[in-house]
Amino acid sequence: MKRVLLHLAGLVGIAALTACSTGGVERPPSSLPPTAVPSELPPVPAEQNEQPVVQATNPEAEIQPGTLDGTDFTRESIFDSSSPLARRIIFFAYDSAEIEPQYLEIISNHARYLSRFTDVRVRLEGHTDERGSREYNIALGDGRSSSVARMLQLQGVDPGQFSTLSYGEEVPLDEGRGESSYRRNRRVEIVYEGV
Repeated sequence: MKRVLLHLAGLVGIAALTACSTGGVERPPSSLPPTAVPSELPPVPAEQNEQPVVQATNPEAEIQPGTLDGTDFTRESIFDSSSPLARRIIFFAYDSAEIEPQYLEIISNHARYLSRFTDVRVRLEGHTDERGSREYNIALGDGRSSSVARMLQLQGVDPGQFSTLSYGEEVPLDEGRGESSYRRNRRVEIVYEGV
């Protein structure tokens, strides 16, 4: 497991280097519903050098032994609030599309699930806080969703199983102002389609 995490950390560096080279900006179609917002917001991270900490849609979701290789995932695992797949939000540092190491396990679990169930599709929705111009935030949200997409692909997920979408600042998770709110809004949400 440690070897896999070290390998993934190297891949994050590669993804970070390519994150700045995203192509055109895709504006979200108005017909798409906004991202489902959890009924409870994740707790505000403690101030630690302005770095976000691991957040989850279900903070109680613990990694279960035996599920990390994906062999124990069933098709219904995405509906289980105690499954590692319940964690579907990756948070980002200010003005960054770089995936931080604490989120690698979340992405790896979803990659294992998607690799096992190749008919399942996800949409990677990129978000930013309200600072910056609308155009800049759409581009930054696109960079964040593209970083997660690259990590999934590097872990063997077929590119046909995911799409990316940037909402920029338009769909905040937290309507407040200030750093604690901004941290919650700088994110990519993994949204399973058709379920």
